[in-house]
Amino acid sequence: MMSKFKQLLIQNYFGRQFPLDYRVYMIFFFESYFISILSATTNTMLKKGILGLVLQWSYIIFCTALIFVLPRIRLAFEKPHLLFITFIYIPFLYFQTAGYDGTALLFAQLGIFMLGIVFSGKTRIIVIFLNVCNYLACIMISYRWPQTVTPHGNPKALVIDLVVGLVLSFTGLIILTAYITKVFSDNSNTLAELSIRDALTGLYNRRFLDDYLQRELDTARETGNKIYVLMLDIDHFKKINDTYGHGFGDHVLLACAQAMQSTLRKCDVVARYGGEEFAIIINPPTFTRIGDVAERIRQNISSLRFRYDVTVTVSIGIAESSPDDTIEEILTRADQYMYKAKQNGRNQVVAGNMTMSLGYQAM
Repeated sequence: MMSKFKQLLIQNYFGRQFPLDYRVYMIFFFESYFISILSATTNTMLKKGILGLVLQWSYIIFCTALIFVLPRIRLAFEKPHLLFITFIYIPFLYFQTAGYDGTALLFAQLGIFMLGIVFSGKTRIIVIFLNVCNYLACIMISYRWPQTVTPHGNPKALVIDLVVGLVLSFTGLIILTAYITKVFSDNSNTLAELSIRDALTGLYNRRFLDDYLQRELDTARETGNKIYVLMLDIDHFKKINDTYGHGFGDHVLLACAQAMQSTLRKCDVVARYGGEEFAIIINPPTFTRIGDVAERIRQNISSLRFRYDVTVTVSIGIAESSPDDTIEEILTRADQYMYKAKQNGRNQVVAGNMTMSLGYQAM
């Protein structure tokens, strides 16, 4: 039940398919809606001015209808609705709820905050300036003509009203600020992640590979441990592109990338080195030999089946780190072993001077 309700909220109000200003507006919308229900119910019980009650209940009916319309209709009402709240509705409630002794100015903060989110450029500056002037005018009118304000009935009502208003307004401000902060944080993390990923395969790119490999070599040098770099190249890939087109070739690259990831542990790093060539960085496997890992990758890729009855094979070279290795040196060695696998007939694994193909062999 809760999952369905959450899905409903995402689809209609808070999903990433909507602009950020709309999602923030909907948070403000629901808060003002429930606050209005609470306020209107209280004012009805206290039998406050009929004009104010008519305005509040009319606004609640309008918001109730707006909840159930299509999102595109709500999007069209976003700015007019916000202007109505900030320039008419809250100022009217200011006079209905004890003026500057009441809670309307607390909620005015949220309104100004929303104007800054929804509007942009010069329009934002003008709208916020006019809104501040509007509230200053309300304060001056209530000071000059106090009879325009409906006061609290007693000191207890004043305290309750202020406490409730303070809690609700600051809660709303905290929710809005937290939501916006999270969105920008997620976007920042997403952009950072995209900058180190290959667009086609989703694997890490050469930029990340160099940085990560340098850190791993430094760590291995300090701890005395080994790391392994596997260089993998898809055999006869140019022929696949030339025969079936680059679209089919991209499909093959993606399938091979997924086969590699499904074979390796989460702590192992796979990067697209360039074209149809991939680099894999593996810390010493706990329960299996490095040659066995490479062989499983080779077998899993060779078992893939594509359209046109196409199969692919890979040649893999393995280089073990040494204390004096630089990034270029260990990558070059892995590349040389990979080319030796190709020279030996392709579809095999070469580690140093040892060749492994068609079965598991110890290093």
